[in-house]
Amino acid sequence: MPIRKTDTPEILGMKGLNLFHYSTSNCSMRIRLFLEEKNIPWNDRYVDIRNQENLTRDYFDIHPQGLVPAIIHDGVIVYESADILEYLEEKFPSPSMIPQDAERLAEMNRLLEFTRKNHVSVIKTWVYGNNKKPTKTPESMEQYLKLQQDQTLIDFHTETLSENFIAEEKIQAAEKTLMDTFSDLDARLAANEWILGDQMTLADIAWIPQYSLFQRNSFPFETFPNFMAWVARWKKRDSYKDAIVKYMPSAA
Repeated sequence: MPIRKTDTPEILGMKGLNLFHYSTSNCSMRIRLFLEEKNIPWNDRYVDIRNQENLTRDYFDIHPQGLVPAIIHDGVIVYESADILEYLEEKFPSPSMIPQDAERLAEMNRLLEFTRKNHVSVIKTWVYGNNKKPTKTPESMEQYLKLQQDQTLIDFHTETLSENFIAEEKIQAAEKTLMDTFSDLDARLAANEWILGDQMTLADIAWIPQYSLFQRNSFPFETFPNFMAWVARWKKRDSYKDAIVKYMPSAA
């Protein structure tokens, strides 16, 4: 789990749960949703990605890749949304979002791992490839290169600023992976209220933001009726309205 050590007095002195997030970031949505579901108070540390507010040394001292979300919980830094969810579940275990069954626990971990390993190559590639709106400009890219040490992210944002943008074959490969994954989720939801059974788990928290984000770019969700019935159930929950629709009305 990426808990980041720090000796910065300002960070060590931050009390309570401080969430650094952005409105339409699907990773940020996960954390807001978790906090709303469990009624956990949090301090709003909004980072306007479109205005490049993440491109500062102070923010890179919190998140080493300059991404959102990140949390500072009583002076402890945790970043990467799946790891934040696991950290918060450990700190705030009631009501539990962890399956008791070993097989379902393994499946939950697999679905969380997908979001870690495929964030750039699948999720960001499909979203940016379809909306064609890079978050970097040639000017901000100069500052980004001074701060960013992750070559995968440097290559990705460089590609979004290139004349040909993201290669079409990459976008199509990302969509194929997503279609296969949503097909799996649709099959699971044929007989279950939640992805892994009759209990909401971190898998549900991690995956509903994908709908909220992808629907803006006309992802073919109509192919997955059970998944869409699950989405409809989510839309009735106050947590969904407060954590997602409040920040992105199109998700309603």
